[in-house]
Amino acid sequence: MTIDYRGFGHSTGSPTEAGLIADGTALANWVLQTAQIPADRIVILGQSLGTAVASAIALNFMDPKNELLPQPDSSRSSASLLNLGNAAQPSQYPMLFASVILVAPFYSLPSLLLTYRLGGLVPLLAPLRPFPWLGRALTSRMIDQWPTAKRLAAYTRATSASPHLLQSRNLVEYSEGTPKEMGVLQIVHAKSDMDISFHQTEMICAEVFGEDRAEQCVVGDDELLMDVNEQGKPRVRLQVVEHGGELAPFLLSLGLGLGGIDC
Repeated sequence: MTIDYRGFGHSTGSPTEAGLIADGTALANWVLQTAQIPADRIVILGQSLGTAVASAIALNFMDPKNELLPQPDSSRSSASLLNLGNAAQPSQYPMLFASVILVAPFYSLPSLLLTYRLGGLVPLLAPLRPFPWLGRALTSRMIDQWPTAKRLAAYTRATSASPHLLQSRNLVEYSEGTPKEMGVLQIVHAKSDMDISFHQTEMICAEVFGEDRAEQCVVGDDELLMDVNEQGKPRVRLQVVEHGGELAPFLLSLGLGLGGIDC
């Protein structure tokens, strides 16, 4: 399932970080409550900007009070999280979905803008490179920060605090009744990406795994594949490939054989 964010397509309103997170959360709640699709049959799939929304949704269902998430504020307008009512809050939490798949994510919006190249060629903030303090000053004033990497790190911590959620027996694989993995975080990025550099995924990897694994997150001349599956923690799989395209999310969904919410 896909939706038009507020301010896009046929949806009214104006896009904000809090509003887009509320839209994605409302969609997930609709799939869970109205369509009655169990969480272990749902994949949260995001590409580009959608990776920031998907990351926030995953954290919202695991830890809705996390300080990295926008919280309801009675002073906000009618487009706020508060006025979306129950649709803005997870139906039950903590809750894990089968997987969270991010295609071409970015560390944060300020980080992305400092390295973004229009059409893969023209660096928008290149004139500010001799003055890094000025670039930081400008990006620090942005209202919407989209701290995806920090939210993913918080998601893995929250998931590790509820290890009983990491397996589901609602659906079983094979006749032996093997428990189904839950909450798997998968990140895919292409070295040839002309819009969002794969170095953003390197930075996310270092944030999620910490200094102990930071060196393993560096992409060299070859492709990168990390598959970390530690006891009591969510499985994290990162892959940086040589080339990528718009079909990547579709092919991933087919390969997983699961329903998805495309953010």
